[in-house]
Amino acid sequence: MVAFRHPVVAVSHGPGPLWLLSSGFAGMSKTSAPARTLTTTFEKLYPKGTNLPKRILYVSAHWESESSGFEISNATNPYMIYDYYGFPEEAYDVVYPAKGDPAFAQKVKDQLEKSNLKAKLVDRGFDHGVFVPMLLIRPEADIPIVSMSINSRQATHNMRASRDPNNPVMDWAAAFQGWLDNTLTAESKLSYGQRGDQIINWDAAPAARLAHPTPDHFIPFITAAGAGMEESKPEAEKVFGGWGMGHMSFATYAWGVVH
Repeated sequence: MVAFRHPVVAVSHGPGPLWLLSSGFAGMSKTSAPARTLTTTFEKLYPKGTNLPKRILYVSAHWESESSGFEISNATNPYMIYDYYGFPEEAYDVVYPAKGDPAFAQKVKDQLEKSNLKAKLVDRGFDHGVFVPMLLIRPEADIPIVSMSINSRQATHNMRASRDPNNPVMDWAAAFQGWLDNTLTAESKLSYGQRGDQIINWDAAPAARLAHPTPDHFIPFITAAGAGMEESKPEAEKVFGGWGMGHMSFATYAWGVVH
């Protein structure tokens, strides 16, 4: 019997906690189209409702290692990290009660070290890069989550750009998004090796440093591509698209979806 391989997903988590709030702004709240669309993620990844994951490894754009190498949370009951400010009170009442999985965290550490990558276990909770999308994707909170740092998805993430919800999509944002689609999806005719080169050299893409003045929110896309691409099938499925404020792309990609 062939083992089921779970999809690898690069998910855009939206603007702060707004997708969870009844009183959002800039056209973003829990009733906005991007938030409602994200709630259908598992339907797209597991259309038959079977083979659901027993645990999830989540690489968060909002957790950057404080030491060299990667950090992996081995918390049994991860606490909430409200790593934002200036939002309505309901943003600080959010709770996502999913468990952690210390044994799986150890396995992740062991695998990284086998590849000569530094890694250590730490006791850390869920930041909003984890709990915002997961509350929408799996509100039941019944699947343990192990979060891991980046070492330095939104598909584009420039918080210094305009926050007017009525802005048309900016040329630079569309240019970078077009490059990303052409690099990751079946629309591209690039080979496995060419896609890999493009992803590694992402900062040479059109308007890359306007889309991502800092690399933190793009690194999870690189991680997902590295984990999800196969030489025989390197392309990802673009699960969702959409824009906010004329420059924030909510593109989400998945590798290995079985239809």
